[in-house]
Amino acid sequence: MMADPTAVWSSFLASPQAPKTAMSPLELNGYLTGIVVTPQAAPILPSAWMARLWGDDGPIFEDEAQIDTVLGAATVHYNTLIRDIDRSLKRLETDRVVDYRPLFLSGDQKPTHDAVRAWVRGFWKAMALAPETWSALAEDERTTIILAPFVGFLDLDNLEPLEIPDDIDDRLDEHAALIPRMILVLRKLARIREAAGRPAPFARQTKVGRNDPCPFGSGKKYKRCCGRN
Repeated sequence: MMADPTAVWSSFLASPQAPKTAMSPLELNGYLTGIVVTPQAAPILPSAWMARLWGDDGPIFEDEAQIDTVLGAATVHYNTLIRDIDRSLKRLETDRVVDYRPLFLSGDQKPTHDAVRAWVRGFWKAMALAPETWSALAEDERTTIILAPFVGFLDLDNLEPLEIPDDIDDRLDEHAALIPRMILVLRKLARIREAAGRPAPFARQTKVGRNDPCPFGSGKKYKRCCGRN
């Protein structure tokens, strides 16, 4: 059995063979999560997402054994995410409970905003592999709310200090708390599109009313779930 893939990845990052631009463990977890939940009919192939693991520079592996170990760890991480996200999605659908925990929630303490931002940075890199898919989600009023928690951790880079709201810490805490649910929502949408082999049929339907049931299976009204922001 392979060792913990995050530990294997961290060990490689500490080696001379790893490029400085390689993803941190938090970025990698966010990146692979983004790959898993990209909501389109055709999943992003490993040949595409593996090429982006290193950033601008490529690794210099010692031998084939190291290649197998490092890329194997990334693959195990990816497959584990599929298993864990699908398991949590099933529980959301049956028990209305969100128990999924991204890597930035691995401890018992509230995550730091820097940790969430690093994770979201990786997620954003995954989105760059399917720009049309994610742009359509961002532009559709039915689905743009799903991306709001992720965007919240990136928008600060574009703001001047005086433009940052006084309650920014509270807002970011709320965004971080919403990300696990949105991961499951995106995974459900991805599975619908994969099964249908075409864009989700509701993409251009009538806007959901605030008192209507949330279309993503929470069991709550839309205004108290995905539409509460």
